[in-house]
Amino acid sequence: MKSSYASLKDLLPLMQNKQAKIKIKLQASQNYEESCTCNQMSCVICSRKRSSSMISLKPLKHSIIIDQGKIEKQGVAQLQGLISRKLSKQSSNQLLQQTYYGGKLNYDQKDSSTNSSTWLLSKSHSRKISLDNYSQKETIQLKTSQQQITTISRLTFRFIYVIGKGGFGKVWRVEMKQTKKEFALKEMIKAKIISKRSVNSVMNEKFLLEHLRHPFIVNMHFAFQDKENLYLVLDLLRGGDLRFHICKLKRFTEDQAKFFACCMLLALQYLHSNGIIHRDLKPENLVFDKDGFLHLTDLGVARLNKDSIANDTSGTPGYMAPEVMCRLEHSYPVDYYALGVILYEILIGKRPYNGKNRQEIREQILAKQASIKEGTPNISSKAIDFINRLLIRKPQQRLGFSGIEEIIHHSWLKGVQWAKLLNKEMKSLYIPGCIDGNSDFQNQISADSEIEEDCQSLLRRKSVQSLFDGYKFQ
Repeated sequence: MKSSYASLKDLLPLMQNKQAKIKIKLQASQNYEESCTCNQMSCVICSRKRSSSMISLKPLKHSIIIDQGKIEKQGVAQLQGLISRKLSKQSSNQLLQQTYYGGKLNYDQKDSSTNSSTWLLSKSHSRKISLDNYSQKETIQLKTSQQQITTISRLTFRFIYVIGKGGFGKVWRVEMKQTKKEFALKEMIKAKIISKRSVNSVMNEKFLLEHLRHPFIVNMHFAFQDKENLYLVLDLLRGGDLRFHICKLKRFTEDQAKFFACCMLLALQYLHSNGIIHRDLKPENLVFDKDGFLHLTDLGVARLNKDSIANDTSGTPGYMAPEVMCRLEHSYPVDYYALGVILYEILIGKRPYNGKNRQEIREQILAKQASIKEGTPNISSKAIDFINRLLIRKPQQRLGFSGIEEIIHHSWLKGVQWAKLLNKEMKSLYIPGCIDGNSDFQNQISADSEIEEDCQSLLRRKSVQSLFDGYKFQ
């Protein structure tokens, strides 16, 4: 066997053994990254390709292995055509990679953030709902930002004012100086994260957000850190969270509640289709844009469904499903239970189970099944059935246990125009406007609590700073 950059005609006299294989190296004018196209049963790349619907984007050496017998049988001209077709496939695969996978290698995820469509299950089949306008617009904006900004830091942004308060720090309204585009910047103090033993939580949130993009979740655009803080740069939503509006109005109409439920279901459907359980669905984590569409945020305690999470009771007690409260294995139905609690609260004016702490709420859940009584004023029987079935304590009997399509196809949601809602082509039944600057909203934001000195001293250690390695996204 001999390798050469000569033509096939030059290689023919060198062939003596009938079983020999000639390795022809092609010196292409461009570098190609492609999936193997030899289609041999013994080829590891091809067998992996056959077992997956995604294209393998691992870079391969630019070589083609051809049997000598095949050369003698087909002739040089035919083989030159074969090589030409292989190069054409390489070009096509490269274009496909750049168009649909953003040039990222080995990005194997169903309904990924770079896809231009998402899926909703219908009664007979899955139907594709276009997100082309949203995805293309966001992709162009992101690429423009990345081209103009090489290094992201605090100095990249102009801090306008505080719009929220989290467990680890403030949320700011900021403006990127070069592009003049506004974002929400979540500033998290490392010392607080360490003192609350939440390093895994913040790292997990960043990891999940960098693989997700959807019109009904709060998407991440950048992530960076300095010695004292972590920073997440997110979509700016100026309508305030659902908790603020519940405190302001106490109750909503049934039609408004249905609209909110549909927004939440679109966000949950996207997360669940990517194997993610949110596990902390509550009014504080649902934020309005100025047009009245709800967006889901805070993936700090979200987990992949494949992980064993029986002993993990993270979440907020008032919205925590019974199986989580009792430290049992749990899955997507915990999010549907929380949806039922939120709908109960915005229609009735209080949560189904109330208590001063987790133990009191747990005892109430175990003592009695909460439900809305038939005939409750201003609530239809279909809405009552929908909420009561979401609040069932046993997850096996809960609406949605067999899949989110059970919820989508409930009679209360019959007639919902999911495609128009997904593309935000319909008008919300509740318009909050831009409220992040008004005094009532600002009064909700409490002052910073002091950080313990020993926690601050920890940040001087390299071993502590290494806990946040990889906290970067651009």
